[in-house]
Amino acid sequence: METTTERCTRLAVALEDIVAQESAALAAGDYETVVGLQDRAGPVVEYLAAQAAEVARSPALSERIGAIRARRARTLEIISHQAQHARAELAETGAARRRVARIAPVYGRATAAVSQLQVVG
Repeated sequence: METTTERCTRLAVALEDIVAQESAALAAGDYETVVGLQDRAGPVVEYLAAQAAEVARSPALSERIGAIRARRARTLEIISHQAQHARAELAETGAARRRVARIAPVYGRATAAVSQLQVVG
């Protein structure tokens, strides 16, 4: 029968794999996959957190979990940076749309006036 430490170690290995897949999906811009992987990681993280006392008793396991947390923190920094970049681009797009909306009526009237001209020859 599997001990709690063995189970935590097995789940840490699985979580390492999920985090590696998440990093690869993020690098590829596959955000749907990132969300799916985060959903898969949730129960594993919850279990490991609930077993914090057991994890703390094993220096190797604690170190492994620490490495996972560090990698995950880097991934979250990248996601945060990309989200800020996307928000800035959306703000620029909104400003450009507002400018176009302000000047479009002027050009619309000028176009109508031009279309009424007739050439007599």
